[in-house]
Amino acid sequence: MVYCGYQRSVSRLFVAILGSGLLLAMTGISAHAQYIHQLSYNGSNWMDENLNGSLVEPRYTGVAAFATTPNDQSHVYYLALGLLDQDHVHQLFYNGVSWSDEDLTVVSGGEFASATSAVVGFSVGNYQYVYFVGYDAHVHQLLYNNLKWVDTDLTAQTGGSFAYDSNLVAFTTNPALHVYYTDANEHIHQLFATNGTNWQDQDLTQLAGGSEAALGSANMGGFHIDNLQYVYYLDLNAHIHQLYYNNLNWSDEDLTSLTKTSGAAGRDGIIAFAIPGTKKMRIYYLNGVNNHVVQLSSTNNRKWTSADLTKRSKGPLPGGDVTMGVFANANGQINLLYASGPDIYRMFQPTSTTWSNENLTELANGDEVFVQTQISGFSLRNDQYIYYVGD
Repeated sequence: MVYCGYQRSVSRLFVAILGSGLLLAMTGISAHAQYIHQLSYNGSNWMDENLNGSLVEPRYTGVAAFATTPNDQSHVYYLALGLLDQDHVHQLFYNGVSWSDEDLTVVSGGEFASATSAVVGFSVGNYQYVYFVGYDAHVHQLLYNNLKWVDTDLTAQTGGSFAYDSNLVAFTTNPALHVYYTDANEHIHQLFATNGTNWQDQDLTQLAGGSEAALGSANMGGFHIDNLQYVYYLDLNAHIHQLYYNNLNWSDEDLTSLTKTSGAAGRDGIIAFAIPGTKKMRIYYLNGVNNHVVQLSSTNNRKWTSADLTKRSKGPLPGGDVTMGVFANANGQINLLYASGPDIYRMFQPTSTTWSNENLTELANGDEVFVQTQISGFSLRNDQYIYYVGD
């Protein structure tokens, strides 16, 4: 079994060889370059814009995006291509007039990122919290404290386990911070701090008596409702499990067995989402039998039901290795994003009982989507913003 985060160190043995071939490699990259793109909706039209940041890590890249308050600034975090296999975490941010790119690895003096690391994060006011798995297979936090960026090695601080690099979830139950990852033994762990500094590591698989987790791109999701915490993962049989913290202890439940649904197509992972301001819970994944998009839904974790959204929306089948994304409009409308071929599609509900589907790439005359990327988005009032890697 290969764990990308820390077995890639072998590549450093070939630095001399890479040096002689670097010019040729960079020439090939420039001819087929990947950059972060923004799809935006202003209430009437979709538009696509190349944000012209740094060259994106070409093997796989995590993309995280959120807005800070009260300034309503947009922030996008991603992995940028570095020399000699050294991948940096970058930020693109919009100050209301123009976009700027910042190398957070350089300004923080932090660890290089694993090339296939997920990138996740959130904001608390203007404080920005970004999490990734480093070249050292440790979970790292990049924190903007309103003055500067600081890198903290959470694995070293807690004595935690090595992390698999593409399974990460993070959120805050303000003031507590929570980061979830999968270790090399296929256990789900939580890193948490109640005051931002007193970090601890917990093996949730052991605490809950849960199943081992499948390793793969974005095979984990999660959210909180008040202080209740929900983490979702795929087991080795491609069943979707829920790890649930009820304010007292952790429990594990097999939702695939509970809902009598088919297992997931593990390569595309799962995403989990709670509609803001409600207790409505949503899980999205691809059916392992027919590749349809499936929604598992519940209110307050009482009863789970399933729905085939591909049938309901009459949209094309997802394709490629692009992971899905989801966010809600200001009015609570769900926007489910996925790729089919080179295009990005949006599933949404025009009414509370119907689903529709539209091709955002065509509507915005946008770029083709890179085949190995996360899709991330958010809304600011009635405007919608989606970020992806263009090919």
